[in-house]
Amino acid sequence: MDARRAWTLNLDADLELAVLDSPYAPPDSVLRAIRTWRARLSPLLLGPGDVLVDEDSGPGCARGLPGRAFCPTPRARALLERAGAIPEPAPPPHVLRAVNGRAFCFSLGPTLPGAAWLCTEADATRLLESAPPPGFGAWRVKRAFGMAGRGQHVVPAGPLSAADAAFVRAGLGRDGLCIEPNAAVVAEYAIHGWLAPDGTATFGAIVQQRCNARGAWLATEALAEPPPFGDALSEEGRGVARALHAAGYFGPFGVDAYTHRVGSELCFNPRSEINARFSMGFAVGFAR
Repeated sequence: MDARRAWTLNLDADLELAVLDSPYAPPDSVLRAIRTWRARLSPLLLGPGDVLVDEDSGPGCARGLPGRAFCPTPRARALLERAGAIPEPAPPPHVLRAVNGRAFCFSLGPTLPGAAWLCTEADATRLLESAPPPGFGAWRVKRAFGMAGRGQHVVPAGPLSAADAAFVRAGLGRDGLCIEPNAAVVAEYAIHGWLAPDGTATFGAIVQQRCNARGAWLATEALAEPPPFGDALSEEGRGVARALHAAGYFGPFGVDAYTHRVGSELCFNPRSEINARFSMGFAVGFAR
């Protein structure tokens, strides 16, 4: 039996989902970045003999193979079908959009003091011009969709600059913005899982992640022993799995978390992001 698969690593899935009701074509700058990251991710996710399908793949190059996507967006499925692959069953696009947006993550409850999801410029301005909670020096504004550190902006408390106001205005869109205190991150973690259509969730090991100052992924590393707050992250993963199932999602997912300092106290944020798709560190935490 042929166990090979065709894969498409559409690492720009969040950009496509943000404009799901409109035509989407990644700009050249995004395609160049994706090609760089694909080279790092392919050895982790693809098995022996698997076929990588991308924009340059010829029609029929993966004929008859089951097709799997980093995130099964309409564009990813179209690439697989053009290559002759048979895309795996996947949630409908509107479900993918809902559960990958930051609004879904926030709907499970804020995990930092003073955080809010806001949909008007007036409300966002009012919060950003107020003082952050004690122990935090600024606010972090997150657009509804973003990846690799994109769509985030740190704003000091006080009157908004023209650039800050422009970011807020442009980012509100149809979904709103997450505004939370800007945390002094100490260490980042993640737990990955696979959610079956019946709601059964299987989890991998908790891993540590390294990201740059903008929040873009650098590496994911296995841990020799369970990390501090590991039980809390495992419990959060189970809760996220239940919420994803209730929303109609199935497939791979991950929950990002981190420790941070508030004054001299080490605190834990058990859910900073939800990725209802594969992620750069999935293959480290959820072994083949």
